[in-house]
Amino acid sequence: MSPRHYRQTAAAAASPLGQTREQLFQALNTGEHGLSQTDIPARQRQYGLNQISFHRAHSPWRMLLQEFIALFPLLLLGAAGLSLLADHLSPGEGYNLIGSALLGVVVLNAAVSFLQNYKVEKLMLSFLDYIPKEVALLRDGKQHLADAKEVVPGDILSLQEGDKIPVDGVLLQANQLLVDESILSGESEPLNKTALEQGSAEAVHLVSSGATVLKGSARVLTTQTGRATKIGSISELSRGVSQDLTPMQRELRYFVRRITWLALGIGLLFFIIGFVIGNPFWTNLIFAIGIIVANVPEGLLPTVTLALTQSSVRMSRRNALVKHILSVETLGSTTVICTDKTGTLTRNKLHVERLYLDFSEIDLHDPTALNSLPAARPASEIMALCNDVIATDGTTQGGNGFHGDPTEVALADFVEAHGGYAAIRDRFEQLHSRPFDADLKYMSATYRSPAGTLYLTVKGAPDVVIERCSRVHGEASVRALQRDGRERIEQQANHYASQGLRVLALACSEVEMPEAEPQDLVFIGLVAMVDPPRPEVPAAVAACHSAGIRIVVMSGDKAETVAYVARKLDIVQHPRVIEGEQVAAMSRAELAEVLEDDQVVFARIAPEQKLTIVECFKEQGEVVAVTGDGVNDAPALKRADIGIAMGQRGTDVAKEASDIILLDDNFATIVKAVEEGRGVYDNIKKFITYILTSNIPEILPFIAYVLLPIPLPITVVQILAIDLITDILPAIGLGNEPPESDIMRRPPRQRDERLVSYHTFIRSYGLVGPVEALLSFLVFFWVLDAGGWQWAQPLAGNTLLYGQATGAFLTTIIFCQIGNVMACRSNRQSAIAYLLRFNPWIWSGLVVEVLFILMILYVPLFHGFFSTAALPPWIWGGILLAPWIIFAIEELRKWLVRRGVSWLAA
Repeated sequence: MSPRHYRQTAAAAASPLGQTREQLFQALNTGEHGLSQTDIPARQRQYGLNQISFHRAHSPWRMLLQEFIALFPLLLLGAAGLSLLADHLSPGEGYNLIGSALLGVVVLNAAVSFLQNYKVEKLMLSFLDYIPKEVALLRDGKQHLADAKEVVPGDILSLQEGDKIPVDGVLLQANQLLVDESILSGESEPLNKTALEQGSAEAVHLVSSGATVLKGSARVLTTQTGRATKIGSISELSRGVSQDLTPMQRELRYFVRRITWLALGIGLLFFIIGFVIGNPFWTNLIFAIGIIVANVPEGLLPTVTLALTQSSVRMSRRNALVKHILSVETLGSTTVICTDKTGTLTRNKLHVERLYLDFSEIDLHDPTALNSLPAARPASEIMALCNDVIATDGTTQGGNGFHGDPTEVALADFVEAHGGYAAIRDRFEQLHSRPFDADLKYMSATYRSPAGTLYLTVKGAPDVVIERCSRVHGEASVRALQRDGRERIEQQANHYASQGLRVLALACSEVEMPEAEPQDLVFIGLVAMVDPPRPEVPAAVAACHSAGIRIVVMSGDKAETVAYVARKLDIVQHPRVIEGEQVAAMSRAELAEVLEDDQVVFARIAPEQKLTIVECFKEQGEVVAVTGDGVNDAPALKRADIGIAMGQRGTDVAKEASDIILLDDNFATIVKAVEEGRGVYDNIKKFITYILTSNIPEILPFIAYVLLPIPLPITVVQILAIDLITDILPAIGLGNEPPESDIMRRPPRQRDERLVSYHTFIRSYGLVGPVEALLSFLVFFWVLDAGGWQWAQPLAGNTLLYGQATGAFLTTIIFCQIGNVMACRSNRQSAIAYLLRFNPWIWSGLVVEVLFILMILYVPLFHGFFSTAALPPWIWGGILLAPWIIFAIEELRKWLVRRGVSWLAA
């Protein structure tokens, strides 16, 4: 057959709706006996394999390269290049050490980030097991097993209970077929499907790839495979969705640009000043490079990476897998969570919610209320006997031992919890069963009772069953069903249905023949079921409200069910339900107006409509998190600022599109993750403030050295010691501070709030940094004066006095930073309470700092390398006072901020 014929075939079969059985066979060039094996190779060349690539494997080398080309690593690499240039121009001044150290920092940071991302990459690849391995095919009139990847349009497949459907197709045969399509549509209730025998194909005759057969068996004519299926098209839609930079990426980019221009500006300024005072060109250039490099916070990149990585590890212990470490902070800045309902807010398992017996609703939380009613016994019998579930060995373990139609599983679970499913069925002998019929809307089963009578049990749609009832079990007796009683029952059934509950009527009768038609029945009661909220969700919803985070439900389920769940969970008080068709008809301006209503929820929503809602929220300046587990959630998951997929029930498409995967499918885990994200943002802000502060006492000595006739107070090697040894551990400690107690009672931070603002620079460069520099200069000149140095007197770098003076300058900076790190443990509140609060990273850092400075001061082996010498004991009084001065200045600043002096806020 020609390729042209296959293209025509594909177009004809692309939409089987409206086509007859014969037209489909003709369009696909197949028949009742299936394809011929000789046709398969040509069709596979035309249509490709029946597989969908949900996750494109990333090359490890490419992943590693990406760690080096982000803006911050490029800044450090640029600074390393300048340092190596300065060393070439003026060897022996330590610039080669700065260049090597900066390169080492970039490599170390890349390694840490790469290992975290590679670990997640391997885990993502392990998820990919979506299309079933083998299927039963009919070819040349014979059935045989084949790899599901080999299925092509025109193939006829056999499906059994429990199978995952690997193709889109039309049902040629169906025996009591019940299909779960919730991962595609978001609708929690399973769908009854029937075969296309007469007339044209309708939705009830179609099945989709990714759906699961809950009950029954079928034969399917394949119309679409691979990417051409419904699940494949949604996967492709999500691939085409662009992702914005995360808030943390935007902030780090802003900070790197700011610090780069600041460093270049100061370097250029003093390059010009050098010319004004008469220094030669190369001296000025080397000096300018020193100024620029000193402005670069070498330790900031690894500290940020480590803080985010450690936060990711903590979240993984709480069952939240972070695919991209920057996503940790994004969740903390979330203002809106758009959540799916089925499987996310709810258990994706039906449960008996209401029971109406004896013309009254039963309190199911009170076991005595049910047992006291005479109608409770026949109600339990009907739920157990008029039921086709399969009971397994786990029946006694909390109702997890039933398999079959979710509605019938819910009834069996209820009976098991209130008397025992097996105990009831063991007393009766089944004689006849009439399976549920989608046209008749009821199911019946006849049993021989222990007394020897024939006992007919019926369950089904309330209007159908009530119509067949002439009597009612009420007030401890069976009596005629009067008109007012019938109206009361119908009114109650309608009330349950309006709340989104799935309602069944229960009835029974003694009959003469096992095959008797259900007539003249005794009405027993109504049972209303719902996919119940997960037990941990209400507290999580309350926590989101306290944190100022809005929750918006976007579900493919029907309006009544969405409204019921949203109200039950207290997400909204008075739900305003907007359906997908309404969203599709709205302009962006109209949708934006709808989203202003905090009571709005969405039902019957399609993937492209979810995407539109997310984009509209983002246009309004919201930071949007989207949760979901189905294929229909994938495009919105990818477009959101942060996508959160369910790990257990979630599809591979959803997991690929997401940034975070909840391994326990627990909505409450999101709240813990939000708290972690807010905490890590606060902590990153704290240690950036801490690290930037030491830049001033590192830069000013170079400026003073050029402008004034004094020895250089600090060497390049000493600067490296501060940035990469003594500041790192305390900074990591700040990154691991526990969240402040009120962190989930604050509103989300504003989208335009800067991680590093002008206030941060004022605090670090205009207040604390200059004080640290002043204290260090005072100690430096104190040592020089005590050693007999005179103003403008040359002082060789290898003398004892110079080693003592530079050692004192370095030690004072380090001890000032001790006071600074303790002050940075709180943003606005007094940090006095934190002085004795144990943080192992901070206290370990302080111990390392003290041991390090004592070692380089008092161990002669290190004197030459670090340009230090042993300090006289009397100088320690001034040095030990320095951290308390810094801490006191910070306490005064915070006190003024709390009283309204906003320009001093960090």
